[in-house]
Amino acid sequence: MIKLGDILNEIGEGVTPFPWKRRGVVKLENWINDMATKDKADHNYETLPVLEFEFKGEVATYVAKIGGNFNRHVTISFGAKKPGTPKPFDWNVYVAASFDVIGSDKEVLTNYGEQFKVISTVSDIVIKTINELIEYEWLKVQEIILQPKLEDGEEGKPITQSKRGRLYLAYIKKQGSKLKGNWTAAIEKDQFVIKNGTMSSPTNPDKYINL
Repeated sequence: MIKLGDILNEIGEGVTPFPWKRRGVVKLENWINDMATKDKADHNYETLPVLEFEFKGEVATYVAKIGGNFNRHVTISFGAKKPGTPKPFDWNVYVAASFDVIGSDKEVLTNYGEQFKVISTVSDIVIKTINELIEYEWLKVQEIILQPKLEDGEEGKPITQSKRGRLYLAYIKKQGSKLKGNWTAAIEKDQFVIKNGTMSSPTNPDKYINL
């Protein structure tokens, strides 16, 4: 039997994700086109179509979903630009990722070995998608939301005390550095929010993890 503690120690150490592929008609290019053609005078949030990716594990077939929305970035000028100042970007982008077992309305925890590889695969999908978005200098991914589902009997527990939450957190710590740029993982009651930039809290030092 594979123990959770063993997995937490081995996360990120050469584990190969399952092969995955995009499914459905929505591509990342659809996101880019939606943002590129949106009226820049409109500051309202706009929802992006959901990206779907499919992969087959040893005991089930899964779908990873990446949703998002965006709004106009507002730049406030306090005088003339200094030489070398980066060009302002146009859009803030906010992303959320999740996964499910195809044919089930519940994210099934099959066994730790399978679940470990599943989370590794979802992480691979999310990191590659976000890094591709980052290549566009006229937008900025501000947040990535990850909300692990709780098992029966875990309702009301902090996310870091749930089985799946512990797996997510361990993988965020070990694999978060693969995201381009500087990122900080914020631990909230029922989710992890990976934020663009470096953050800290003198009053709550355990809330933020610099990746």
